[in-house]
Amino acid sequence: MVRRREREHEGHGEHGAHTLRIARGVVVGVHGADVFVELGPRSQGVIRRDRFPDPPAVGDAFDFTLRGMEEGLWVLELHEDLVLADWERMEVGDLVHARVVRRRPGGYETKVGRLHAFLPQSQSGLPRGTRPELLLGKTLSCEVFEVDPERQRVFVSRRLVQERERRSERDRAVVSLKPGTVVEGRVTRLEEYGAFVKLPGGLQGMVHVSDLAHERVAHASEVLEKGATLRVKVLYVRAGGKRIGLGVKQLDADPWRAFLRDHAPGEALMGEVRRIAPFGVFVRVAPGVEGLLHRSACGLGDGRGLREEFRVGDEVAVRLVDADPDRQRLSLSRLHVDGSRVDADEVLEPEDREERLGAVDADRPGTALGPLLRRALGGDATG
Repeated sequence: MVRRREREHEGHGEHGAHTLRIARGVVVGVHGADVFVELGPRSQGVIRRDRFPDPPAVGDAFDFTLRGMEEGLWVLELHEDLVLADWERMEVGDLVHARVVRRRPGGYETKVGRLHAFLPQSQSGLPRGTRPELLLGKTLSCEVFEVDPERQRVFVSRRLVQERERRSERDRAVVSLKPGTVVEGRVTRLEEYGAFVKLPGGLQGMVHVSDLAHERVAHASEVLEKGATLRVKVLYVRAGGKRIGLGVKQLDADPWRAFLRDHAPGEALMGEVRRIAPFGVFVRVAPGVEGLLHRSACGLGDGRGLREEFRVGDEVAVRLVDADPDRQRLSLSRLHVDGSRVDADEVLEPEDREERLGAVDADRPGTALGPLLRRALGGDATG
């Protein structure tokens, strides 16, 4: 609801330029297409001659409707039932075309067909800092939000129409935005938990920090800048478009698939220590792929702690114990089954790895884990 005080404007009393006040007047002159009328002491008006059913003569008296001031004269219309019918047809919620005639305190005087209406400044739809004069002379699409037939006043709003158009555009955008769609947006905000992205159609979505990259990201600002243009994949659309989940890493190939296609349990790997937790060490064994080296599999001796044995950034030789492709988890060990330490020299080159995997598949078809992993990932199941 538009507040009542926004509907009033100073300087016009009970009737104003936006009202249809009725007054008795006498024709005092006819000049070309204009008829001049005396309305009272120091009050004159003008009306087009073709508004009369018969040519008027000086001295003729009529009832006139006052429709506003132009150059010091009241703009007049003959008062007749048609004007009242206009008011009777006007209803709150009507969409009308309103031509802005002039500035008034608190807003604008406009014309809606034969009627005058008032457009409050707060309903003009102008952005902050815009010069009010920019609307003068323009015809605007407005919505009627108040009609007072007794005082013959009507108030219109451009802002309500703009909001309706934005909602309509937003609804169309939501319908077209389906999971899997790739769109382009602009980064508007960066938080520890993710990044907010402005999308076409006035929509906004969020990329959770876990969906920014395959590598672990602590804060969205590590990989994005505010204002940057970003391609994203729509993950879900909920609550009528109020919650839109986006992903960036989903646009790239899954590094877990590539890793588990090329590596099998039992293989020695080189990795980089990324994090140290009380229960173990997280080791990066490939771009976007981390595994857990549990403290029980670290081969700690002499009561040494994890932080005494490892430093973030250290390179360490580990053995791939187990892989869970669905949960994207690797279990690593620093030890062989017999308890001996995995050595960096055991790590295979890519060509040697393929040869070893082939040999394992051929020699132990009943228990080979290589083809099982490939089968779980949807890859080749031969062997």
